Amino acid sequence: MESSVLVSPSQRFHKLAKDINKFVAFLGVDILASCLKFNYRTWTTFFVGGNFMVFTIFSIFNNGGDLEKNLKATSMIGGLIHGLGKLLTCILKQQDMRRLTFFTRGIYEEYENRGCHYRTVLHKNITRLLGLIRIIRNGYFVTIFIMMSLPLAMLMYDGTRVTAMQFDIPGLSLESNIGFTATYLIHLLSMVVGGVGFYGGDLFVFLGLTQIITFADMLQLKIDELNEALELKAISRELSAVGVQIGGEKYRLQLLLDVIKWHQLFTNYCSTVNAIYHELIDTQVIAMALSMLLSFCLNLSGFNLSLVVFFVVAAYSMSVYCFQGTIIEFGYDKVYESICNVAWYELGVNERKLFGLMLRESQHPHTIQILGIMSLSMRTALQIAKLIYSVSMMMMNRS
Repeated sequence: MESSVLVSPSQRFHKLAKDINKFVAFLGVDILASCLKFNYRTWTTFFVGGNFMVFTIFSIFNNGGDLEKNLKATSMIGGLIHGLGKLLTCILKQQDMRRLTFFTRGIYEEYENRGCHYRTVLHKNITRLLGLIRIIRNGYFVTIFIMMSLPLAMLMYDGTRVTAMQFDIPGLSLESNIGFTATYLIHLLSMVVGGVGFYGGDLFVFLGLTQIITFADMLQLKIDELNEALELKAISRELSAVGVQIGGEKYRLQLLLDVIKWHQLFTNYCSTVNAIYHELIDTQVIAMALSMLLSFCLNLSGFNLSLVVFFVVAAYSMSVYCFQGTIIEFGYDKVYESICNVAWYELGVNERKLFGLMLRESQHPHTIQILGIMSLSMRTALQIAKLIYSVSMMMMNRS
């Protein structure tokens, strides 16, 4: 692997975007393609999702009126909703995602040539994103590997035949070796497609979300340049005679306009990211919360190891998004504090008016919200966890 010191930030970003795209393209959706074309992998992904839905419906009818068995059969439907939300987002908004990726790469190519400070910020973002990717990859790999290994482990341990997923397949009995093997392979295919889809979809979302922090850091560099110029103005005024005009007014105005333009770019970028991904994020959080609720309630009535593992998958998937939402909120706060720390009293009258407009806009950032009512943050994750516990206890008391 090439050292990040020798490779430019734009090259690292381009390579990372291509690597992320490989996971989504594996399921038949090439985000970076100029024109999206369906292929056999696309239809296979739809086929696996359709099988999941059909087999789940069959399991419900096959169980008759047994509420607990029906809830168990639908307990992983949140994963299907979650995966379908990502797949449809990638298909319907492929061109928007592609434009956003190439726009970000263009920013990297432009600002990596503006000095070591900008290159350091850009390299820092790539390194931070790679760390987040490792966390997501390890979490999904461990939990899904446990789900895939569970039926084989139980079979070898005491001969118990359990399934990794909760839906039944018409005509296949777990009591026969052929039926158990076929069921396991179908479940395995669903988990592989789902795992790759979860992982690839998450990476593209975070590729866009993490740039908010990067752009906030770059705004701080521009504000530092402006404050240095304003500080020099203050020093020059102290050393000059009363009434002498301080030079460099055009340069300071240029720096101020650069800060204002970048803040506008930052605001537009946040709005664009929110417009592209807000449905996916809503689906992700709500579907995973539903899966956590069903898995938790069913385990209170009777222990089921596969549902325990799926509960961990759902909680992990939701928490990663909420954690990143909290980091983005800190980024918004950093932007506001940076603007407030500008030495505005050294600006001219007209310049102060321009600065006031930017300050007013920074007080109302385009925060990412779930269904437009809850912020994407760890506070929301905690509220959802409390709600799941309360509903579970209420259901247990009524049963």
